[in-house]
Amino acid sequence: MSDTELNQLDMEALPGLLLVDDEANVLSSLKRLFRKSNCNVFIANSGQEAIEILNQQPIDVIVSDARMPEMSGPEFLAIAAEQHPDTVRILLTGYADMQAVVDAVNLGRVSHYVEKPWDDEKLKGLVEDAFVAIIFKKKNEYLQSLIEEQNKKLTLMNETLEATVKERTRKIIEINGALQENYRNTIDLFANLLDMRNPKSNIKVPDIITLVTDIAETLALPQRDLVHLIRAAKMRYMSQVSFADELIRTPYALLSKEQRHEYEQYPLKGATLLSNIRPLVPVADIILRHKEYLNGKGYPKREKEESISKSAQILTVANDYVELITGRMLETPLNHLDAIDYLDSKSGSYYSAPAVEALKSSLLTAKIGKPIVDHRILTTQLAEGMILGRDLKNHNGDSLLPKGTKLANSAIMILVELERSAQQEFQLFVDIPAELEVSKKLLKSLKC
Repeated sequence: MSDTELNQLDMEALPGLLLVDDEANVLSSLKRLFRKSNCNVFIANSGQEAIEILNQQPIDVIVSDARMPEMSGPEFLAIAAEQHPDTVRILLTGYADMQAVVDAVNLGRVSHYVEKPWDDEKLKGLVEDAFVAIIFKKKNEYLQSLIEEQNKKLTLMNETLEATVKERTRKIIEINGALQENYRNTIDLFANLLDMRNPKSNIKVPDIITLVTDIAETLALPQRDLVHLIRAAKMRYMSQVSFADELIRTPYALLSKEQRHEYEQYPLKGATLLSNIRPLVPVADIILRHKEYLNGKGYPKREKEESISKSAQILTVANDYVELITGRMLETPLNHLDAIDYLDSKSGSYYSAPAVEALKSSLLTAKIGKPIVDHRILTTQLAEGMILGRDLKNHNGDSLLPKGTKLANSAIMILVELERSAQQEFQLFVDIPAELEVSKKLLKSLKC
């Protein structure tokens, strides 16, 4: 049985009234007075007997005479107050027993005292008012216990619900992760199949995914857009699966008018295929416009800059660079420098100027994979973010910068100027942190 059910039973039980007096006729009178009252009446002719009843029966109100042998009313009520503090205690006393009243107030903490001979209606009123107060108190306690129990149930339900939600969320994340992994694997597989169809180049071709990622990071493209851009780079040629080998292997500049018309539809066909797959709609938009140029001289729709997203502009630069050096675009393949010059010559008209500059930066720099410690280096090879591995001194032995100094561009410029003025090289030793971008020439020398 729960605490709430016990409290409810306790609340529904009749209140208990204990009448205490050493005179039998007084007890009889009191008992007759409360005979019709809605309560359980108990009587005791001494304080000791009253204590035994208190310990055995549920008593709510005590009416006790003040003057009794062996244990006075105030003494008894003091014990009752200590052992049963929730009881309402009423003292019956003679007019001359003021000391008994004082004692009862001080020791027994009585609620009321009534002078003998008592007024029946007044005494009944006091007891019934006490019963009403007790009933209200019990109801309040019952409601409080009910609230507490409901709160416990709600807490348990919330904890259970939270655990269920967490578990289901975990499963959803796990399933979503698996779907995403399968999704990526499918795209990669399809991209590899497309790559097998393309003509093989005799030169080392930069990875277009690396190129678009480097350009996007330089231009602060949002991460979500970068994900779509990478997928577009992988799947940009998907509609070329249906092309004849001759159409793929012939440079665009050497295609006939009819062939060129057919070839120029590949971005539109690829975008149309992907636009039916909701997660790939942004990818389809990039593929659709990755051969459009800022001046409207691209294809398939001759759209201009305002219609071409930043992501599509990035892919245009990276894709055309790859096509220039692999021979898919002009009559003959270009080397790296000529391809960069070609893009530079059309920067701002055909291509996004920031994207072209970012491509050049990507091709000229690379990130350090593992940290390099205490490496001898020239001032012309210094890069912001390098850390001095040893104290730097001038040619007279004077200290310039202490070991551990992280070099900024301003400090590097000063060191270059000082070295030029002295016409002697500094003995520079640096630590190069992992992920720091340095020139590819320096990176090559570090690996030697």
